[in-house]
Amino acid sequence: MICKRLAIKRSIDYVEAKRIFKKEICNLSNWLPSEERTLEFREIFDILSPSWIVTTNYDLVLETILTGKSKSLSPMNYLSAPKSIVPIYHLHGTRLDSESIIITQEDYIPLFRPNEYRQAKLAMTIRESTTLILGYGLGDVNVLSAVDWSKNIYTEENEYPYEIIQALWTSSPKEEAYRDENGNVIIEISDLEKFLNELIVFIVAKQEDYDNKLAQLNKLIGKLKGGNEEFVQSFIDNREVRLKLIDVLSRFEHHMISPYIQFLTVCISKVWEKTSENGAFKMYDKYLTIILDIVVNYDYRKMSPRLFQLTAQSLDRVLNYVSSSISRMLYGHSWSATESWHIRKKDVPQEMIHQLYHYSKQHILTNLNRQLKELVAEDDR
Repeated sequence: MICKRLAIKRSIDYVEAKRIFKKEICNLSNWLPSEERTLEFREIFDILSPSWIVTTNYDLVLETILTGKSKSLSPMNYLSAPKSIVPIYHLHGTRLDSESIIITQEDYIPLFRPNEYRQAKLAMTIRESTTLILGYGLGDVNVLSAVDWSKNIYTEENEYPYEIIQALWTSSPKEEAYRDENGNVIIEISDLEKFLNELIVFIVAKQEDYDNKLAQLNKLIGKLKGGNEEFVQSFIDNREVRLKLIDVLSRFEHHMISPYIQFLTVCISKVWEKTSENGAFKMYDKYLTIILDIVVNYDYRKMSPRLFQLTAQSLDRVLNYVSSSISRMLYGHSWSATESWHIRKKDVPQEMIHQLYHYSKQHILTNLNRQLKELVAEDDR
């Protein structure tokens, strides 16, 4: 009984001691930078423009630098903030709430519960962003676990960059960046402020380059929307122009897809109009070639559903004038279009063939269905 009471007393003493210690940490971390240093780093952060910040520090230094532009969050808050406001998430607690502070091994235990929001959110946020780690050696098990999770969830290739870049302090930094055993990019630095200033010079240069490319893209979009006769004709006659447009479209689909579809419709309509002229059977081949350039060179998984729909319907339209066999040419078929189809159909990716085939069945595109049925059967065998 006496031993039990002693154990309880020791437990109470330990809890009380830890509570006092956490309060003392809050008092010790009540430090803020000078106005001069705050302004210097504010200029840096204005250019860096982070979407979010996660810190293991208890202090409010970052909130001071980003006054009016940030929202301080404790471990009990969601990692979110209003638009144009940077959430600063204090992963190990904040000096404003001593109970939130993590200092002992047992404080970590709740973080690793299966449905713990902080751990899952941190891993997902790292995965969905390019993460720059400053002044931190990745020694914390909580952060290490989140980094590991981020590299092993949703492993399919993502078009958005999600690198982890660690600025690692050392007295004799290497000149070249390198990757550690976990694939993180390591940049060794000896001065944090110098590194950040070099980084913003790089970012400004990259932003200028991006702005120039965006201006060129907008100029191209203007040509697509403008119905420029010379550009329309170059698209119809020049395969290089068509393939270049497909390449740009695949990289900037959200900017370009609507004007591209509008432009493509104008181009193929112009070609189709000429098929009604006497002796214009070669125009079927030109029409087919334009559509095949899209089908062969555009990844189905990245293709807009509306562009796929237009492509399928256009293929069905022209395949009415294409024979199922080069050796059995019927009246009304285009020799050149038939030859092009039977040569180039082998270049169409299998996934695209299957998607076009099943779409043709659903929407009764009989010409397209007829031409693809054999290809699908061969692939199934």
